[in-house]
Amino acid sequence: MQQVVEEVKQIIPSIHVLGLLDTLKYLALGGRIGRVQALLGSVLSVKPMLTIKDGELVPAGRVRNRNRGIDRLFDFVKNAVNLQDLAVVYNTTPDEAQASVERIGSIFPKEKIRLARLGPALGVHAGPGILFVALQGRV
Repeated sequence: MQQVVEEVKQIIPSIHVLGLLDTLKYLALGGRIGRVQALLGSVLSVKPMLTIKDGELVPAGRVRNRNRGIDRLFDFVKNAVNLQDLAVVYNTTPDEAQASVERIGSIFPKEKIRLARLGPALGVHAGPGILFVALQGRV
């Protein structure tokens, strides 16, 4: 067990995540952001991008529409160096996730891409329409 723990500790610094949310509404309801920020996001049709730094979920910018967010997820993968492992994670958009796998398959072996559905325990905090890319490599 100790060997597994040590191997995981060595891999953690090479794991990177970038995610696209459909709305800021659920982050506001959960107290993660202010209601004014959520209102401005919905009025401007802003889609938040998130990443993980030092074990915490943090903003990684915003995009004006969902297609630009998906493009940014693709660029995140395309610009990764020494890419060893990759997963596409979704909660309510399986067709969109599969299309992302197909698109990413042009730059990373499609048969090695893991497609996973985010469970409701985590999905409830960000709402429907979550699309994440997690990879092992350097960004």
